[in-house]
Parts: sequence; C-alpha cells; structure tokens
Amino acid sequence: MAHLWLRDDADTWAVLPLEGAKVELADIPVPLGRALGASSDAPLSPLLVRTSEGTRPEWALVASASSGVSIDGVPLRTGLRVLADRTEVHIAGAGSVFFSEERLPRVEVPASLGQAGRCPRCDQPIEVGTPLVRCPKCDVAHHQSDELPCWTYHNSGCALCSRPTDLDAGFQWTPEDL
Repeated sequence: MAHLWLRDDADTWAVLPLEGAKVELADIPVPLGRALGASSDAPLSPLLVRTSEGTRPEWALVASASSGVSIDGVPLRTGLRVLADRTEVHIAGAGSVFFSEERLPRVEVPASLGQAGRCPRCDQPIEVGTPLVRCPKCDVAHHQSDELPCWTYHNSGCALCSRPTDLDAGFQWTPEDL
C-alpha cells in the first residue's frame, strides 16, 4: 500500500497509509497538516489523488502553481504530477513529506490467483486457497505455509529479486536513509 513518510509531533518519521481515493494534505493530523490548515490566505491545499486501482495504484499530486509546492526540489508549475517511489513533496512554510510505494510482505490467501502461476522457489503450481506472499518489490507470488515456506526459506531473499524475506523486517527504505 502506498504511503507518506511525514514528521509526527515528536519530530520522528511516521507512516501515513494512503487509503481511499484522495487525501488532502491539510487534513492530516501532524505538524504539516496543521501548518497548511492554519494559513487562511493560502491557495487550496495540495491534494493526493489515486489515479488507478489494483495491487499497485498510482497517485498524483494536484496543487495550484502558487501553492509553493516542489517535487524533488523542482517547483510544481503545471498543477499536476504523478508521484514515483521516494518522491519528496516540499510545501513552502509547512515542510516535506515523502511518497513511497513500498509494501510490506504479508501472508495472504487470495480468492483468485490472477497470474500467480508457479512458485519461483520450489517450481510447484500455486493453487487457489494456498497461503502465499507476493514479493513487495517484484510482485511475484511464493508459497508460504508450514509445508511450503518458500517465501521465508532461510531468509535467503525473494527467489527472483533478492528482496529480504523476513516477514517482520519492516520497511526497507525510510527518509532517514537520505
């Protein structure tokens, strides 16, 4: 699930999952949102809008050219920008947030498999009703059960892209990495 990294009241980085079809940045209950909401003469608050559905939805930022918004250090002059993973959104006078598309690995039992196909670790078919983990990086499904622990197999990494497979590892990237 896409999310924003933002500073909380303790001035530490926190995650805000992006749910629904839109998120108005002035409505978020942290210093950034309060700074945006307190400015009565400011242009409309920047808005995040989900532009597609599915396992990897895209998000766009909508803001007026006079809003003081910059994306990765470049002023937003067109009023619209599709966001990419690890994009910094800076709002003059309010601060910065970072957009992230990184998902955490989780065991799921999907009702349909779509294009799950075969597990890349054991090369067996993935059947409906089988617990699996979709790699957050490459989106490839791996078995994950007591009988077939293909995702967590020796924490050796995804069979295709080497993303770490510890289910409790947390996010692989934070703004503190900058």
